Amino acid sequence: MQSMTPAVEDAPPIEDEARTGRRAWLQQAAALAAGAAATPLLPREAGAQTKSARYGGLLGQLGQQASWRSLEARLVRRSGFGITPADFSHARTLGYQAYLEEQLAWESIDDRGCDDHLAAAYATFFRLTIPQAIAFANANNSNFTVVSPAQRIAVERAILSKRQLLEQMVEFWRDHFNVYVWSAFSLQPWHERSVIRPHALGTVGALVRASMRSPAMLHYLDQPLNTRWGINENYARELMELHTVGVTGGYSQRDVYELARVLTGWTIDQTGAFQYRADNHDFGPKSVFGLEFPGASRGSGTQGMEEAIAFGEHLIRHPKTREYIATKLLKWFITPTPTEGQIRSVIDAYGTDGDIKAMLRVVLAPANVMRAPAKLKRPFHYIVSAVRTTGGTVRPVVDFARDNNGLGWAVGSLGHAPGGWQTPDGYPDRAEFWAGGIIERWNVIQWLIQDRSTGNGTVITDFSRFVGNGTVDGVVQQINAGMLGGEMSLALADELRAVLRSGVTTARIQTAVRLALMSPEFQFY
Repeated sequence: MQSMTPAVEDAPPIEDEARTGRRAWLQQAAALAAGAAATPLLPREAGAQTKSARYGGLLGQLGQQASWRSLEARLVRRSGFGITPADFSHARTLGYQAYLEEQLAWESIDDRGCDDHLAAAYATFFRLTIPQAIAFANANNSNFTVVSPAQRIAVERAILSKRQLLEQMVEFWRDHFNVYVWSAFSLQPWHERSVIRPHALGTVGALVRASMRSPAMLHYLDQPLNTRWGINENYARELMELHTVGVTGGYSQRDVYELARVLTGWTIDQTGAFQYRADNHDFGPKSVFGLEFPGASRGSGTQGMEEAIAFGEHLIRHPKTREYIATKLLKWFITPTPTEGQIRSVIDAYGTDGDIKAMLRVVLAPANVMRAPAKLKRPFHYIVSAVRTTGGTVRPVVDFARDNNGLGWAVGSLGHAPGGWQTPDGYPDRAEFWAGGIIERWNVIQWLIQDRSTGNGTVITDFSRFVGNGTVDGVVQQINAGMLGGEMSLALADELRAVLRSGVTTARIQTAVRLALMSPEFQFY
């Protein structure tokens, strides 16, 4: 076996072949990604001949990927960010249903390793109160010290946490109840901490109620400007269009205006906390989306607040909310085109308050997961899964002014920094939106996945874990087991063997690992 010490930059003999292979790979991968969303990928039934040949080239490889045969491996991929050997082994030991139930019971999963890492690395951020954050933003005309650690924590938690399904749902609801992190005095981190994360596997009702009282949400959507003296419809519109019944929910422009009147008085105080002010509330009669609110004499305290509370409950239980959430969950986990039968089954599990665990048991039923077409990883998912499956050690940021070459930079440079979507609809969950960044993904991975020992906020990758028995096949087997759940395609295995054919060195192992990270079967899940 050849020396394992050279770094990739010190290995000129393989540069030409690596570049040539990379160019061809990227050209094909880019074409694949651009057309993947429109290409139906049919799963292979047990014992049936693969259908991937009809697609040809890399699309054929993706067809093979869509026919992963291990049900447990499919569940791990769908319910988390990348399939590590530990995850896969644990799922196979427990069995499909027991693994799913364990992930749903997230509070029972010991995650102290992740919690301790974040608490130690970002202690100052965790001690920062809302008034302190607002004061800092006002004094410095910048939210950088709040935003940067919050985004890093989101990425690092997804990498380190054993509660992978919880992290998937946090990302789902982060987009659903989106707050732009550079707005609202950068209160988005507290929105995620107090609204999203505690209820991500709870109920839709709890999420809606908490979001209606979220200072970040109210400020972001101009709700403090909505008073009886001047109606502002922004939050009222998004409460229906994005958070509950959906754009096809059947409400009218008049309903939006009337709901805005119902919501007058819901605001935030000078400390940044939620506040209801009866003196700002419109006590006139209102008719909105099936509910009537009679007029009342002007009150004080919390009088009038019950109107918005009652309307929130109306939205939580509305049939269109059930349909909207059920459809969105199926699109997130299973398919961009769920059937009426699939949607109806999830609606039936919704209950009265939107039981998220009950719905996920239906969404992630074996029949759904086994037939789910391949889905392109969004950049956040891609970067997190790359670090998780290569076993990277995450170095916390010690100087945010120089956080320009680590995890925060990696996710942000691909346009997917947590909380970075400016409009209330959240980051798109459509393959065609993300398919154009293949070359950028390669460049980021080239920098991020390195054999380094130091660095501010970087990832340290120990490539010796892929050596195996020191042979070409041994390395390929280690990459297969470590990154692809043991189900690597023959085409990818041949590509990796070609990279390693001149000898098993650190440089060639790094190139092989990066090539695997750029392969369609890793880009999709």
